[in-house]
Amino acid sequence: MKTTAKVLFLLLMVITLNAQVKDFPKLMEDDFSGLKITREQTFDGNSLWGYINGGADIFLEYGLNNLLLQEIEVNHNKLKIEIYRMTDPYAAFGIYSVSHYKCEEKYQSLKFSCVTQYQIQCAIGEYYISIINTNGSKDEQELSKRVFDIIISKIHSDEVTLPEVFKNSLLKQNIEQIKYFRGILGVQNGISEWYDYFDKFEGYEIFVLPTKLSGSAVNVAQIKFKSSSDAKLFLGNVGIETGDIEKITEKITNDSGRFVKMLNETTMIFVKSYSDSSEIKELIKKIL
Repeated sequence: MKTTAKVLFLLLMVITLNAQVKDFPKLMEDDFSGLKITREQTFDGNSLWGYINGGADIFLEYGLNNLLLQEIEVNHNKLKIEIYRMTDPYAAFGIYSVSHYKCEEKYQSLKFSCVTQYQIQCAIGEYYISIINTNGSKDEQELSKRVFDIIISKIHSDEVTLPEVFKNSLLKQNIEQIKYFRGILGVQNGISEWYDYFDKFEGYEIFVLPTKLSGSAVNVAQIKFKSSSDAKLFLGNVGIETGDIEKITEKITNDSGRFVKMLNETTMIFVKSYSDSSEIKELIKKIL
């Protein structure tokens, strides 16, 4: 009986893994001629450590279902395709937001995408996608874009909606730099100077946009804590008394400013400026 049970368990695992692979918006060898898939493998939260040792924790912090890895070759050009299926679109956007740097261009058809000589990244629906080429040649870049187009055409999911504060015209210039965190690893990777603000909390969500107003650095964030007591403790940590809902509270010290507008008992807009000028204060109030 034990042997039969083990066989049935293994069979169920194989069926489950095959179903997961088929469910991915993956590349198929008949998608275009000359395409050869040289490796295809799936990873879940436990096995991800075997693929990206030291980097798996942040994916788990955001919420990972599984990863499909494909390595392909077309006319001696090689690509690595990583399709991370996260738990929800915000998890996918979050991991994308802390993974892209110095984008050279973006896909106009997508809200969140980043193209460089060696890599294409995007967040679309619950998927974070990364396509990496080996040499950065023109042929490899063109192949990457062709593969990318095929993969995203197979995804039909809703994209992330940003909080209303980030629709302000003063923030449009750098909106593609917005980041989303669900834990301290995200904060550490995306805005390390705020680490001490959040290392004692859990269960929060942060959208933050590093930007400039009139040439001065400003970080604009919408933060949601899991409880009103956490929100009050955070305000105390940054030197601000608990403010009334929908009213602006500010604290100016040492040539910098902190501004808060409570949206409800657990959610706030928090702005950290690195200037105490009256001009910056007025611009921040226009955002709030």
